[in-house]
Amino acid sequence: MKNFIFAFILFALLLTVNAAPFKFNKRTTTFSACPNFPNAEPLNVSITPDPPKSGTDEKFGVSGALTKHDIVKNKTILGIAYADLQQKPIGDPYHSAFNESYKAGKEFSVSADFSAPQLPVSYFIAVAVGDPTGDPKNPLDVYGCAYALIV
Repeated sequence: MKNFIFAFILFALLLTVNAAPFKFNKRTTTFSACPNFPNAEPLNVSITPDPPKSGTDEKFGVSGALTKHDIVKNKTILGIAYADLQQKPIGDPYHSAFNESYKAGKEFSVSADFSAPQLPVSYFIAVAVGDPTGDPKNPLDVYGCAYALIV
C-alpha cells in the first residue's frame, strides 16, 4: 500500500510539473558601441528574426541621434556587415544612402532589409552610419556605430 501511495504522489507531482507553464528563454542579440571607433556615437539596433538565420531575409531597425554630425540626404550611408571571429567579411555588406536629412541632435530611425549570408556558428554584426571618404583604405568617416557578437 505504501508503494501505491508513493507512486500516486510521484505521478501527481510529475503531472503538476509538466502542466506548469514553461518560459522559453529566447536568445536575443545585444548591440554595443564599437570599440574600434571611440568617437562614434552608439546606435540602437534591432533585428528580425533574432538571431539571424543563414539565407533568410533580415530586417534591421536602426535609430539614434548623432549629436556631432548631420545626416545628409543621398550622402550619409547606413552600412551593415557580417564578419567571422577573425573579422573577415562574410558575404557582401549592405549599404544605402539615407533618403532624408537629419540635423545633429535630431532623432533618426531607418530600416534595412536584406538576406543574411551563410553564417558560421559564431560571428559579428556591425552597423555603421557615416559619410564616404573616397579613400579605399578608410572608405567611411564613421559617426555612429554598433556591433554584436553572436555565439
